Amino acid sequence: MTTAFSAIVAAVISKLAEAPPVCDAIYRARSNAIPEQDVRAISVQFDQSLPNRGVMHGSPIDWSTRITVDCFARSVVETGDLAVDSLLEAVFARLAADATLGGAVGDLAIVGVEAENTAEGKKTGWVRLTYVAEHRTDNFTLEQA
Repeated sequence: MTTAFSAIVAAVISKLAEAPPVCDAIYRARSNAIPEQDVRAISVQFDQSLPNRGVMHGSPIDWSTRITVDCFARSVVETGDLAVDSLLEAVFARLAADATLGGAVGDLAIVGVEAENTAEGKKTGWVRLTYVAEHRTDNFTLEQA
């Protein structure tokens, strides 16, 4: 058995890995220590979930679950922001094309984008896309309803 939260992360990873994958290195809950051999990489993780408190006892629970997708890219030529830009665009387009992740969630909406760059040695760009997935579980379990 797996929780709905874990299943949503798996659905995001699966969507990003569909042919053609948005990049070769797609990780699950990887820290920002991306292996040196990865020029471009993605990490998908579950961050938080809030239940809708307006339900009656015994009813299904509707959740708003925050999932983040970190995009990393390295370059010796381009600045970090330019190195990661095409990966950011590919991830956004892929997830926007199917807001239900193949029926895994009721809706997946982007709620924020953050960025950071380094300029020494290999220039690295990092962008975090934050999504909120709306989904439901039965009242007495955390499995997808």
